[in-house]
Amino acid sequence: MTQDLQPETLTIDFDSFSDARGVLTVEQNSAHSPLPFRVDRVFWITDVPQGATRGNHAHQTCYEALVCVHGSFKVKVDNGCGLSFTALLDSPQKGLVVPPMVWCELFDFTPGAVCLCMASGGYDKDGYLETREEWLAALR
Repeated sequence: MTQDLQPETLTIDFDSFSDARGVLTVEQNSAHSPLPFRVDRVFWITDVPQGATRGNHAHQTCYEALVCVHGSFKVKVDNGCGLSFTALLDSPQKGLVVPPMVWCELFDFTPGAVCLCMASGGYDKDGYLETREEWLAALR
C-alpha cells in the first residue's frame, strides 16, 4: 500500500492556548484530535549530534506523528512511488504524520532540538523495515 504524500494532508496543527503565562499545546485522544490514529506510545529524541540522522526506516503498520518541541529539524518522507517531500519542523504547535509503509528520515537537527513522537502502536522490532531495499521489496 502506498501513501499519497501531500504536505497539506500530513501536516497537522495542534490546539494551543496562549495567555500571559505562555502557550499550552495539547493532544488528546478524542473525536477532535488532528491525528488519524489513537496514540498508544510516546517517546522523544534528544541530543542528536551535528550531522547525524534518525529514523531511516518505515513501519509496516504503525502511524507516527512527529513534533519538534524545541529547536528544529527536517523530515523527509517518501512513498516509494515517486512522491516525496521534506518538511521543516520548528514549532511545537505543528506536527507531521508519517503513515505506515512510508520511508522517513530525520536530519539537520539544531543543537538542543527535541523531537516528540506519538505512535499508534507499541514498540515492535519486527514491524520495522530497516533498509531501503527491504522497504522497497515490501512495497511490491
